[in-house]
Parts: sequence; structure tokens; C-alpha cells
Amino acid sequence: MNPVYTCGISALLACATTLSAQDQRRLEFRLTGAENDTVYLANYYGNRLFYTDTAMATSKGEVVFSREKGYKAGVYALVVDGPKYFEFIVNEPAIRLETKTTDLMGAMAVKKSEENTLFFDYIRFLNARKKEGDSLRSVMDHTPDPIAKGPAKARLDQLDGEVKKYQADLITAHPQSLVTIIVRMSMPVDLEKPRLANGKVDSVAAYYQYRAHFWDRVDLTDERILNMPVFQNKFEEYIGTVVPQIPDTINALADDLIARLGPSKELFRFVVHGITYKYETSDIMGMDAVFVHMAQTYYCPKPGGESKAFWMSQEKLDKLCERARKNAPIIIGAQAQEIILTDTTETNWISSHKLPNDYVLVVFWDPHCGHCKKELPSIYAAYRDTLRPMGIEVMAVAKATDSTLFKDWKAFIRENHLDWVNVGPYPYCRCRGQRRPPEVHPETYHATKPQLRGYLGCVRHTEVLPAGPGSEDRRQTTQSEAGGRSCEASA
Repeated sequence: MNPVYTCGISALLACATTLSAQDQRRLEFRLTGAENDTVYLANYYGNRLFYTDTAMATSKGEVVFSREKGYKAGVYALVVDGPKYFEFIVNEPAIRLETKTTDLMGAMAVKKSEENTLFFDYIRFLNARKKEGDSLRSVMDHTPDPIAKGPAKARLDQLDGEVKKYQADLITAHPQSLVTIIVRMSMPVDLEKPRLANGKVDSVAAYYQYRAHFWDRVDLTDERILNMPVFQNKFEEYIGTVVPQIPDTINALADDLIARLGPSKELFRFVVHGITYKYETSDIMGMDAVFVHMAQTYYCPKPGGESKAFWMSQEKLDKLCERARKNAPIIIGAQAQEIILTDTTETNWISSHKLPNDYVLVVFWDPHCGHCKKELPSIYAAYRDTLRPMGIEVMAVAKATDSTLFKDWKAFIRENHLDWVNVGPYPYCRCRGQRRPPEVHPETYHATKPQLRGYLGCVRHTEVLPAGPGSEDRRQTTQSEAGGRSCEASA
């Protein structure tokens, strides 16, 4: 049985010691040219290098890294003065590499480490093929005759075949090697392209096939892939390129990817944070829907529950969840907050949610705003000629918060024949609270800040108040919330 799952409470300390010992390693180097110099060890987390440890080279260039908490498996870099560095693999209890600072890769000699023998042999093989390939491509670029390009193209195809064979042989011979994991992740999945009845490639089906098999060569349950740059490169390609940049699709495929991660908390953290941050900071309209989905699904706990975002402080978590809560009603595709106001009769209450149209364009305007009065007839023309025939209604919300505005609002509607839905917070409703919409409870009738902020001045937060005991006190509170601007003169 797996010892990780058989540790009892009494053996917890011993079990933790065993697990910690898996990262205990001794990393030895001989660096000719770095005698008595400070040498740094860095590790990859995703596709970025982070400082890990420091050591001082002896007078003979001997450098040893060994610390109590050990070093996690992955791709590391040894950094010398310059700065210059070379990458290597950490996955064994002990390794020893020797090289010269004047030619870090060319003088590399692996004295102890099967992983690094495989790694440097593979790197040298690729570099040699790349050098030849670059030369052949240069020849092709300077050869206008298609027939004359033939030999160079044939050799390029041959080089490609040699690389694929080398990779396949490596995977077969060393299936458990960390180098094999890296190589496998970097290889595209070979699939027979689906074809239409006429024999042509079905590009749509080929895309879905490619997307469905994108992760076939990646073990998404192996936490070590976090310390390999190829994983983040594939992750960013998948989320940013392979997945169509449509919020609903991103959300569904993000959930699918996260569900594949297995029990690793660190992989969960990396993927969830990566997706959330990408779309939280996106400058593309509509992508806040992805942020809201990620926050509400993986960060913000249900009542009585715990957050899955174990890495977040409570303060930061509260701020993130509050932002998601406020953004949720205003993302593209979400139903807008309900607006219930009267028309010019001051008695006919109209709800934006009860209009029969599937789509409603809400226009906020001020009867004393010159630009508004100039643009509104043009908007109405578009409504009359295009929107209304399509079944789209316009709900024009006017700032009619005093008697003069109210009078000029009605006059402008008549003069311009605006026969769309005209509503406004008329002054008597706003300041006296003597009337209430039929079949609407005053506790639920309100225009929320996100919709009216910046448009309606003293009705930034409007609540219809019932007549009767206590109404004066409630009216005073509402006026205070509106910034202290009194409407008493308009009553």
C-alpha cells in the first residue's frame, strides 16, 4: 500500500520525514574559471527562473549545494558571474557536473547523473540538427527556383524525421526519466486528420480533435511538471490560443482542465491562479465574465463552506469575492438589474424586466444636457428604422428630478415624437415618497448604483418610500446616501 495514505496520527512525524527526504539531494559542480566566486542556483517555476540557493566556490572551483529542505525535482539553472548560466535536471539524490565558465555547454562533462547524461546528449543532438536546418532554410530563402529548392527541402524533412526518431527512442528506452517527461510534453500528438466525404481535410473536426487530444502527452497529475518551462508554455498556448476566446467556452474548458489535475494542490493553485489572473487583468471587453466564474467557482466559498484557494489570505480573498459579487450582475450576457420607474403620467410604473422584448437598450439622459438633446433624435431614428423592426425596445431613463427638468422632459418627448419607453424618477416620487408602484414591494423596488451611477445625480441610490409612519426618516436616509443633495424644492 502507498505509505502516504497509511500514516496514522502516531506515525505522522515519521511519515513527513520520509516524504521530505525525497527532496534531499547533493548537487556538486566543478567550475573552472569560477574559483572563489559566488555561484547561484535557480529553479524553474512555470517558465520563469527563481532564486533558490547560494554557494561559494572553493579555490579549486568546487561548488556544493545541499540544504535541509532539499530541492524539488525539475529543471534548474546554475548562474555564474556574467551573469551566465546553464540548465540541468534535478531528479536524483546526487549529481556531479564539470564545465568551464568560458564555454558552459561546450565543456560540459556529466560525471554523475543519468538524467543529465540524457539531457545534455539530447540538447547537443537538437543543436546540431538546428544548425544544419537553419543553414538549409537560408539556402531555400535565397533560391527562387522551386525545383532547385528540392534537395534542401528533402534534407529538412529528413532532419525532422531524425529528431522524431531520437525522441521516440528516448521515450521507449527511458520511460520513467524526467527528461522523457520533458521531451514527451514538447512533442505534438500525431493524429490522422478527419476528412470530408470528398477526401478533403475537415478543418472543423480537425480542430476539435486537436483540442481534445492537446494534453495527451502530459501527465497532469505529476506535480514535477510545474518546474519545467515547457508545461507553462503549453498551458498558455492552450488557454490563450487553442481555446476560443469566448467567455462561456473558456469557462467550460477551464473547468475541464482543472478537473483533470488530480489531488495535487500545487498544480491546482498554478492553473486556477493562472487562468483567473489572465482574465482578471484582461483589457478585452467581456473577459470579466471568466474572472467572475473562476472567483465564484474556486475562490469564494458557499455559505458555511471553505475556500478552495488555500493560498489566499482572508483579507485578499474577501476583496476578490466582493469584486466578483459586484461584477457578476453586469457581465456581458447577464440580465441587467431591474429598473422600475414611472412614465410621464407619474402613475404608470414600468419594469425593465417586464417588457415583452428579448433585448432592451437602456439610455440615460438629461433634459438639460445639450449633447444629450443633440444625440437622442439620432438614437431614436436608429430605433425607429432598425431596432424596433428587429424587436428591440429602448427604455429611455431621463433625469427628471425637479419640476423644471420634469416639464422640459415631457416637452422634449412631444417635440421629437419619442414613442419608445420613456421613464424617469419624477420629483414627487423621489422626495416625498407619497406614491408606490402597484404590486411592487418598496423593499425590492430600487435602482442599483451600478446602473445609475454618474447619470442621475441625486438619485444615485433611489428607493420608493411608502407613505405613512416612518417615511420621513427613511426619506432623509435616502437623501443622505445621495450625497446630501436635497430635492425638497421640487416637491
